[in-house]
This record gives sequence, structure tokens and C-alpha cells, in this order.
Amino acid sequence: MKQIDSYLTGQSFSDDLSYRPQIISHSQARGDVLVQWVTGRRVLHVGFADHVPLIASRVADGSWLHARLTASAAACLGIDINAQAVTTARGLGFENVRELDIFSPQAADVLAEFGPDLVLVPDVIEHLSDPASFLRRLAQCLPSAEFVVTVPNALSLRNAVQALGGVERINTDHRAWFSPFTLLKVLADAGLQSQSLHGCAVFASGSLKGRLLRALTQRNPIWSDVLLVRAKQLGSDPNYHNYQ
Repeated sequence: MKQIDSYLTGQSFSDDLSYRPQIISHSQARGDVLVQWVTGRRVLHVGFADHVPLIASRVADGSWLHARLTASAAACLGIDINAQAVTTARGLGFENVRELDIFSPQAADVLAEFGPDLVLVPDVIEHLSDPASFLRRLAQCLPSAEFVVTVPNALSLRNAVQALGGVERINTDHRAWFSPFTLLKVLADAGLQSQSLHGCAVFASGSLKGRLLRALTQRNPIWSDVLLVRAKQLGSDPNYHNYQ
């Protein structure tokens, strides 16, 4: 496997790099993977709100991610800039949430006081105009924490099938699609180094078509619905050698 660290940091350049990422495939859906990873951890859940009108219904049916993380983690604090989401969540009994702009003067003290060992940023950075600055700020505030960042995969098989029909299916609040390389590139710009790259489905398969897609993506994980990366701040992991 060709090492790509120099391309991620900008020391080397190619206008047609052939990159075959090493992606660990998971049979579980995104939420199940994340719930497993946070078990027993002290977790900062960044952008916990999801879509505000859907919070109550997802709490009711057991699918709201923040509720699932809260039940699995040793401690879990959700932060978001959406004041309405915080009010909604507290009204449903979730006190472990707060409104916080990570670029505010008080943010560093708030985050340090909570002291998470895991910072979870699930399906957030595709909504941002400057994701590297956002992740860099979090890494500066929490230099010893592990990061887990997830994004919809631009190279997913679902997207390819839609594209064959001339269609893009998109959340209209998204600013970007990420591939394995561009996700690692943004993390490198933020001062984070990948420890492992993973792929999974966005939801559990409930149909024959869904099961077929899952089987195909497990054979070729670059087609996964979701990319997940586990990362640490550059230089913080003595066992780390090179991006792969």
C-alpha cells in the first residue's frame, strides 16, 4: 500500500493519484457502530441535535443517536449551536445538553471542564463551510482526546446507482461530499491523524435491496454509505507511523 501522508500534508502533489484506501467494513449500521465505540467512555457529542422537528419522534422510537449514546457512555455531553434543539431535548428529559459555539471565548474552559476522552463528530462537517477550522478548534481545546468523525460517503454504491439515473440525492443543508482521501485531507488540515478508516451502512437493512447493497459494500467497503475515521492529534500517538 502506497503511503499517502506526504499528499495529505501537501508536501507531495499528484493531479491523478491512484489511492486504494484500507477501509474496515462493519455489518452494523452507523448508530450501532457508534454506540459500541462509546461504551464506557467519557464522550463529547458535537452537533447532537439532529433535525429539531424529528427529535421527539426519534426519542419515542429509540432511534435518536444522543439518547443511545447517553445510555452507552460512562458520561455524555451534547453540544450544539441550536438553542431550540437544546430546549427541546431538555423538555424531553435530557439534561446532558448545552448550547455552545466552540469558537466562543468560554468554549475552551467548558470543554476542558467536562474533559472527554472521546470527541464524536457524527455527520456534522458536511454541513460546514470550513470543516478544517471547526475540527482544528476542537483539537486545540481537547488535545489528548480521541476523535471519531463520520460523513456520508461520496463514493457510496447508493450514490453511484442514483447517478446512473442522472440524479443526486442530497440533504439540502450539505455543503460538500467527502471521499476517503478528502476526509483524511481535511483531518490533516485540522492537525488530526487517522488511526483507522471504517465503512458501514447508514441504516439497518430492512429489504432485499438493502441486504444486497450491504453484501456488495462489505465486499468492497469503498462503496459504503458512511465513512468513519478514528483519529488523534498529530504527534499524540507514538504507535502511529503513516497514513495508509
